Amino acid sequence: MSAIIRYVINMIPYMMIAVPIYLIGRLVFCKTKKVKTNWFHEITLFAFVIFLVGLASQTIIPKFETGVNGFNIVQSGIHKTNLIPFKVLFETYQEVFVNGYINYFLINFLGNIILFIPFGLIIPLLWKTSIKQTILIGFSSSLFIEICQLFLTRGTDIDDLILNTTGVLLGILVFKFLQNHCKVFVEKFN
Repeated sequence: MSAIIRYVINMIPYMMIAVPIYLIGRLVFCKTKKVKTNWFHEITLFAFVIFLVGLASQTIIPKFETGVNGFNIVQSGIHKTNLIPFKVLFETYQEVFVNGYINYFLINFLGNIILFIPFGLIIPLLWKTSIKQTILIGFSSSLFIEICQLFLTRGTDIDDLILNTTGVLLGILVFKFLQNHCKVFVEKFN
């Protein structure tokens, strides 16, 4: 659990920098384009963009540290590439049931799924996209992250792509449930 808290704390500075930039940019965009919108849409869009900044800060933006010499990019860790599908299942079993390390399951397995649920839920909530388009956007976003990680000291893993896309599918299921059972609520976001 402390590792999850550490990830969230690491996201906060990036998100705080993004807030005024987003608010000013969105205000200018809406004024110049005369965009007709509502609070449900705007608050959800704001939350999604800030979420994306947090996600990028932990996956593709290099880590920075400050010190006597100014800002430095942190170059720690080793790059690993996994192109074997479902290897994560065996690793999760090994880490959780043999080594007793539950954080691996929480961060690597569940984390990769949960982080992409917003793609499947929020994208069709804010914009009229089909299921195929939503899956493609989520899959492409995950693929983009994995390709970027080829050039960073982070792991590139086919299983992350599979788990992230699973998260998108779960998000779509939540959206479909809301669409079928809370139609009036869903219509407030358009």
